[in-house]
Amino acid sequence: MFDQKGQIRIIESFLAIAVIFSAVLVSVTFPSSPNLSKEKSLASVGTQALVQLDANGTLGNLILQHDWTSIKTALDILLPVGVSFNVTVYDDAGSVMNSELVQNSNLLGREAVSVQHVCATQTQTVQFFTVRLQLAWNG
Repeated sequence: MFDQKGQIRIIESFLAIAVIFSAVLVSVTFPSSPNLSKEKSLASVGTQALVQLDANGTLGNLILQHDWTSIKTALDILLPVGVSFNVTVYDDAGSVMNSELVQNSNLLGREAVSVQHVCATQTQTVQFFTVRLQLAWNG
C-alpha cells in the first residue's frame, strides 16, 4: 500500500506555494495608494506662493506687463528647493497669455499637482487673470 501522509504533504506544499505566489502577484499588480499628504502639502505651498506673490496686486501687474522672467524669479525664491513648477496664465476669456514658458524644469514623467489662483490688476481698468501653477517634487 501507498503512504497517504506523504501525498497530503506534497499537496499541502503545492497549495502553500500557490498562495504565496498569488499574494506576491496581487501586491505587485495593485500599486500602493499615493501619498496624499505629500500632494496636499505641495498644493498648500503652491497656493501660499501665489498668494504671497499677489500681495498688493503685484502678480496681476507683472502679467499685464508680460514680465514672465520676474514671475519665474519670484517663484524660484518663494518655492522650496526641490520643487519643479510650470506656470500658465489665462485671461478672462480663457486664452493663454504667456508667450514663453515660465518654468524651472520639465515636469514630464512626474506626478504633478495643479493649483489655480485668480488675480487682478490694480489699474484704472481692472483685468482678471487665472494663474495655473503646476508643481512636482524633483527626484
